[in-house]
Amino acid sequence: MKNFIKSFLAFGLATSIEKLLGFILLPIYTRHFNSIEYGVIDMISVIGSILIIFGTLQIETSLQRYYYSYNGLRKNLLISNVYFLVFFFSFILFLILVFLSNPLAEWFLGEVEYSSALKISSFQIIFINLNMLGLVILRYEKQNVKFLIAIIIKVVTALLFALLFVVYLNLGINGVILGQTLSLFITTVFITFSVRNYIILRVSKIINRDLFQFALPQLPARIGSILIAQVNRFFMLGYLTMASIGIYSVSLKLASSIQIINTAFIMAWRPIMIKLFNVKNNKEIFPSVLPIISLIVFLCVSLISIFSLEIVKLFTTKEFYPANKYLGGLSLYFALFIVKEVIDIGPVITKNTKYLSYNFMWSILINIILLFALINIWQIEGVILSMVLTNLFLVTITWFTSNRLYPIHFRIDKFIFALIPALILSMANMVYQTNFLTKVITCTIVIFFYGIMLYRNRDILQMLKKI
Repeated sequence: MKNFIKSFLAFGLATSIEKLLGFILLPIYTRHFNSIEYGVIDMISVIGSILIIFGTLQIETSLQRYYYSYNGLRKNLLISNVYFLVFFFSFILFLILVFLSNPLAEWFLGEVEYSSALKISSFQIIFINLNMLGLVILRYEKQNVKFLIAIIIKVVTALLFALLFVVYLNLGINGVILGQTLSLFITTVFITFSVRNYIILRVSKIINRDLFQFALPQLPARIGSILIAQVNRFFMLGYLTMASIGIYSVSLKLASSIQIINTAFIMAWRPIMIKLFNVKNNKEIFPSVLPIISLIVFLCVSLISIFSLEIVKLFTTKEFYPANKYLGGLSLYFALFIVKEVIDIGPVITKNTKYLSYNFMWSILINIILLFALINIWQIEGVILSMVLTNLFLVTITWFTSNRLYPIHFRIDKFIFALIPALILSMANMVYQTNFLTKVITCTIVIFFYGIMLYRNRDILQMLKKI
C-alpha cells in the first residue's frame, strides 16, 4: 500500500498539472468565445473522443492485464503488437474522419465551415492513442519522472500554442484545435522516444489472439462508458441549443477537478490491484479501500457544491455564471466512477470481462430512458440528474455483478453514509442559491462530518499502511 500511496501522489501530481491546464485555458476561452462557439469546441471534442475508442478497441487493457505476466522478448512482443494494432486502427479512423468531415460538421456543428477544425482534430486520434500507450508503459515500469516530464511538456506546449493561435493570431476555433493537435504531436514524440527500447519489429499471432480475447469483450463497456458521458450532447442538440452545450461544457470542465482524483487513483490502483490478485488475503484488503476513498471523494464533491458559484466566477465571464448550478451534480457523477473502479474486481480477476460490457449496456439503456424523460421537463438540470442516476445504477449493478463473480464483502452502509451529504448538496445546488455565510456554516458542518468519519476509520488507514 505504500507503493500505492506513492504512485497515487506521483500520478496525482502529474494529472493535477494536466487538469490545471484546463483551468488556465478556461478564462482565455470564455473571454474569446461566446457560449455557442464554446459549444462547438466541445462537440468537436465529443466526436473525437467517441472515435478514439475504436482506435484502441480496448487493447490497452490487455497490455495492462498481461504486463506483469510476460518477461523479456515475450513482453517486447506484447508491447509491439499493441502498438502496431492501435496505430493501424487509429490511422483508419483518421482517414474516415477526414473523409466525412463536411457532413459531420453540418449535422453536429451546424455549419460546414467547421469541417476544417474536424480535419485538424482527426490527427489527434493517432496522437492520443499512441500517447496513452506510452504512458501505460512508463507507469508500469515505474518511470514516474519521465511520466511527469511528458505531462509537463503537454501542458506547457498546449498553453503556449493557445496563447499563440487564439490570443495573438486570433485564429478562433481552428486555433484551439490546431494548438491541441501540435501539443499532442510533440508530447507523443517524446513519449514514444522514451519507450522505443520496448518496441521491436516483430508480431505474434498467439499474442494477438490473447490481446483480442481479453479486450474485445470489454469494448461494448468502453463504448457504453463514453456514451453515458457524451450521448447527452446529442440529446441537447435535439432539444436545447448550442449555447446550452457551451454552458454545460464549462461546468463539465470545472467538475473535472474530481477527475484528477479519478485518473490518479486508476493509474495507481490498477497495477496494485492486479498484483494483489495473487495475495492470499486480498478479500480483506480490497474492502478496506472503499470507505476511505468514498469519504475523500464525497467530501470534495460536497465542498465543490457549496462553493460552486465562487468557483465559476473565478474562471469565467458573466455569460457562463449559470454553469455553477451544475457543478456539484457533475462532480458527483465523476466521483461515482471512482467508486465503481474500487468495487469492479470480479470481472478482471476472473477474466470475465464481458460482464463489464453487460453492466454498461444496461446503464446506457437507463441513461437514454432518463434523458428522454427528464430533458424536456428540466432541460440541463434533467441532463445532470439523468447522469447521476445512471451512475448510481452503474455502481449498484457493478457491485452485484462483481460480488457474484468474486465475493468481496464491501460495506454498503459505510458507502451510503458517505454518499448522502454529497448527494443532497449537489442536487440542492441546482435549485437553491444561498448567501456566503450560510455556505461557510455548511462547509464547517461538512468538514466536521467527514473528518469524524475518517477518524472512525483510522484502524483501516493503519492496516492499509502495513500492506
